[in-house]
Amino acid sequence: MKPFLFCSLFLVSAWNTQAQFNFDSLDPQKVVQGAVKVAKGSSGIGIEEEMSIGGSVAVEIAAMHGGIWRDEEALLRINLIGKSLVRYSDRPGLPFRFAILNTGGINGFSAPGGYVFITKGAYTAAESDDQLAGILAHEIAHVTRRHALRIISRSEMLAGLVDVAAGTSQDFAPYDTSVDKVSTTLLKTGYDAGSEFDADRMGRELATNTGFDRNGLRDFLVKLQTLEPGKKEIFSTHPPLGERITRLK
Repeated sequence: MKPFLFCSLFLVSAWNTQAQFNFDSLDPQKVVQGAVKVAKGSSGIGIEEEMSIGGSVAVEIAAMHGGIWRDEEALLRINLIGKSLVRYSDRPGLPFRFAILNTGGINGFSAPGGYVFITKGAYTAAESDDQLAGILAHEIAHVTRRHALRIISRSEMLAGLVDVAAGTSQDFAPYDTSVDKVSTTLLKTGYDAGSEFDADRMGRELATNTGFDRNGLRDFLVKLQTLEPGKKEIFSTHPPLGERITRLK
């Protein structure tokens, strides 16, 4: 199946994103069960729970950033690059999905389960496939390194889910709360600096192993510095450009 057909699930507007994403695994009970595993200190959130949480978070990301940009050529391009990167990642079997958010701000997002977004502003600002690969590899690294799942596993929301899992409550509001917390972290506060620098480092390694220029992301960040210094719409949920560039030398 061609990449642009695979990503057609993303070609929807924000108002009907929930219906069109077709997340068959979006089952609150499964997420609750996974949360209890983490609370008990076992192996953590499994793949079904990860996909379920990630699907809901992806809907939030699309809804808050203008929906999906309906450009088949652009979607085909990022899917070809993205799928190439995934093949050499630590989780090649994860069903990654790539889409472009219809907003002019320059940013990138990823949700558990392999949902990767870059904004239209980032796509148009990238001057080459190498730079796009650097951006996508950074977001892929967030997923493969399970940065979002680490936020969930240490969150206070787990305590609120135990009663539901135990059958003493039928209130699934904690599930919605958990998704909101993850979405808030990804869309507003961003990951901690350590996770971001880790994604830069591992993303660069992934891009290099796939055959792209190892300096793709760094070159893109250097270009952004010349656009509008201090502009809030440029990677607002990421560490300062200068610090990221320095660490990528």
